[in-house]
Amino acid sequence: MNKAKKITVGLVMVLVLSLLTMSIVLAEPGNVTLAEGVNSRGTDLSLASIGAQAGNVTALNVDQMRITTIWQGFYGNVSGEIVLENSNGQNFYDWSFSTIQGEILATRDIIQDWTTLNCTNQSNMEDEEATLNIEASDIDGINDTFNSLSHPAFNITTVDFDANTCPSTRAYNSTEAGEFYNVALSHNKTSMVYVAIISDDKSAFSNSTADFEILLPTDEDTGLATYYFYAELG
Repeated sequence: MNKAKKITVGLVMVLVLSLLTMSIVLAEPGNVTLAEGVNSRGTDLSLASIGAQAGNVTALNVDQMRITTIWQGFYGNVSGEIVLENSNGQNFYDWSFSTIQGEILATRDIIQDWTTLNCTNQSNMEDEEATLNIEASDIDGINDTFNSLSHPAFNITTVDFDANTCPSTRAYNSTEAGEFYNVALSHNKTSMVYVAIISDDKSAFSNSTADFEILLPTDEDTGLATYYFYAELG
């Protein structure tokens, strides 16, 4: 993080998510169960004042840190299994993942066909900002956040994404950009899909460990949005 910046972008909220009993479709993102934790939010600065006296000339350095009006942050742990069970949820057999790999996906649309995913582009991001009432001049806009092409290779269903090909960013560990890669995709070139590449038990922003951290934009006018979460584990 560049501490010299006059405006530091913070998270609107940080929500602890533990993705527990997952319904997994092999080789395709599946629905998940979400366990919501406690919300946490930074504090805006209080009104500052200083005395003035006629005849004085005083050096005055001004610094501002404000809470973003766009972004929500989620982080947490991931677990899952593949099961053979009856309609009562009684397991005939199950296979648990010993090491968690894959992606957490979040989108405001219900997606039926995952083969239409592609890297998003500047035009898609501008359309997303317009949909969410995000000003083009905002320094914490979507295209200003997903402003890198740096991420590992990954695949979603039958679609392969080579390393360093899609707009991306990295959420922070306790000191700097960490191992939690976020990638911006589009569905049918119209709907944005935000992808967190799972990093099993890595150092998180809060001096703890997590499996993912994901940044999601909200409507700037209301500060709200509803996202559907999916997981592709392997």
